[in-house]
Amino acid sequence: RLSTTPNNDDTISMRPIQSVHSIASFYSSILALLLLQQITSGFVRQAEHPYYNNRNTKSSSAKKSGTTGTALHAQTTPRSLATIDDITSYAEKGGVKLTISTLGPGYRAVARASHNETLIIGYCEGFLRPGNDILHMDKMEVFKKSLTRCREENPENFQGGGTVFGVGLLLGCVCLAHGKDNGCSLAEFLAIDDGERQHKRLVRHYKRLGLNVIRYVGDDLKSIPDRLVWGGCGTLMNEKIDTLLEKWTPVFLDEE
Repeated sequence: RLSTTPNNDDTISMRPIQSVHSIASFYSSILALLLLQQITSGFVRQAEHPYYNNRNTKSSSAKKSGTTGTALHAQTTPRSLATIDDITSYAEKGGVKLTISTLGPGYRAVARASHNETLIIGYCEGFLRPGNDILHMDKMEVFKKSLTRCREENPENFQGGGTVFGVGLLLGCVCLAHGKDNGCSLAEFLAIDDGERQHKRLVRHYKRLGLNVIRYVGDDLKSIPDRLVWGGCGTLMNEKIDTLLEKWTPVFLDEE
């Protein structure tokens, strides 16, 4: 939701529009311009982003070498990636009960304490973006007080997620696996900007998890389409789902 509050020095003048048709024409023109900007910027971002360039390069190489799409896939398919069952089983060993529920394209993963399932540790939610193969990861939150309670009440079994990235990694990866199962190939996330110091920490954290920085979504006009999608300002990040799952699969499958 966007709002504008003028400063005391600002002067706003408005000319009355006499005709209803003029009003309709005016707002139709604004909407058309915004739509055209969104479509154009989308094509530019798609053309410039390494993910799409790499995909187009692979396709062109396959055509030149006479390799079919099936053969190319067979040559580049990595070892089995962690599934939802693999991730939930790993979490259970560390004292965390993971569940994921859906409503239409929306999804919500919840982490609870295995010794007390009424104690919610954290959650991650988002949706499968209609019309393309993007997993929209809208929000993730882990509650510090719940983590403290788990350590106090279940000191022998609770492992805090099993890695230095904690329960957040479990929640994120189970959502990635859900997206993969439903045909998504790219995950997107906005590291919200609630303050310069905290924002830098968030971006650094998610880069360590494997996400790439795409651009900053700010208050400027060209960021309006992104703000409408994400509901705020911050750094937009993404990565291929297979790449992220391949990075963390050895953890969940206890591979060396």
